[in-house]
Amino acid sequence: MRAKIGWLGAGAVLVIGGIVGWQSPQVRGWVQAQVGTAQSEAPAAGQGRGGARPPQPVFASPAEQGPQPVEITAIGSVQATEVVGVKARIDGIILDVHITDGQEVKEGDLLFTLDSRSIEAQLRQAEANLQRDQALSTNAKRTLDRQTALVASNIASQSALDTARTAATTADQSIKASQAQIEALRVSLGYTKITAPISGRAGEIKLTKGNLVKANDTNSLVTIRKLRPINVLFSVPQKHFSELRDAMKTGKVAVTAQIPDRPELTVSGEVTFYDNTIDQTTGTFQAKATFVNQDSALWPGMFAPLVVRLGVEANAISVPTAAIQTGQQGQFVYIVAPAEGAPEAKQAELRPITVARTVGARSVIAKGLKPGEIVVTDGQLRLTNGTRVEIRDPNATAPRGNRPGGGQAPAAQSGAATTAQQPPARS
Repeated sequence: MRAKIGWLGAGAVLVIGGIVGWQSPQVRGWVQAQVGTAQSEAPAAGQGRGGARPPQPVFASPAEQGPQPVEITAIGSVQATEVVGVKARIDGIILDVHITDGQEVKEGDLLFTLDSRSIEAQLRQAEANLQRDQALSTNAKRTLDRQTALVASNIASQSALDTARTAATTADQSIKASQAQIEALRVSLGYTKITAPISGRAGEIKLTKGNLVKANDTNSLVTIRKLRPINVLFSVPQKHFSELRDAMKTGKVAVTAQIPDRPELTVSGEVTFYDNTIDQTTGTFQAKATFVNQDSALWPGMFAPLVVRLGVEANAISVPTAAIQTGQQGQFVYIVAPAEGAPEAKQAELRPITVARTVGARSVIAKGLKPGEIVVTDGQLRLTNGTRVEIRDPNATAPRGNRPGGGQAPAAQSGAATTAQQPPARS
């Protein structure tokens, strides 16, 4: 069609040349250039619509057999290993706050000081009562000794002796009661100094200096979370239960977590727990991984992608994941096989497969491929079963538009040809 248009254009040029009467040599030269261009664009014999279709360029890679890790991917929820809401154990006024919001604290650090004057007064009173009870006990023992001697001499009655013995015993018990009261008050006095029960990071301080706190208050003064180490909870499909259980019996199960806000950074840990039941609603069970988290990269509340390595499959068959295609009948690949009737040529053959898992940029094939078979990794969109193919070197630079998946690039036009397409100015 293009040749016909070229010849029609050349004919129109000849008509125009006849009209102008070939008045200028420049016009005659331009007409001759147009006719030559039209002739050069005419298709050669045997290259029309009836010519053979050229093979489709593709990139390909062999199916490899070798060790591949057995991994589970999941999304985990980061949780602190220990969480404590600090509360007051007695009623009192906050006299001082010794920490700031978000401060790192160690176990035993002083956090709050409560007003202790009332408890100190009660303690002094209890100590005075103890001294009184000790004096009464001493007197009761002396009385008991006298009554014992008098009864031995048949001067006092047995009833008087029993009364003296009861008084001495009561005095001793009063001493013990006073001592217990003193110990309780000293414990309460210690509660006026609120210290950190664990090491970790303090959250927001809810009550500040001057506020009244109560022992039965449901609100915490501050919450402390332990971040090092830290836990990540995740769900595992029940089909991996036996694999995970057996792997934990034989040794540590390694876990790699990707930091959500820094995808290039990963941290390593190990699985430390799996639940004792499977959720019948979701068909999954809970597991927990523990990370050292020395640099606090993992933070409570994050959702972190995890990769759990259960072991290594020694002779796994794998192909680049880019080779995997999905159709109505499931997943498949195109393999490069000898063409029918022309063994030196290659053709694409559709092969159904079963993918076991994906590890990085490669997919492990459970069924459908043999080691060494060549699979197409790029250019599949233009292939059907039996299409002739030509494998391209991925390291070579293909002409623009001639890479797999692209169209044929148009021929470049030289500067002289471009100039020839413009008619010269009439002189």
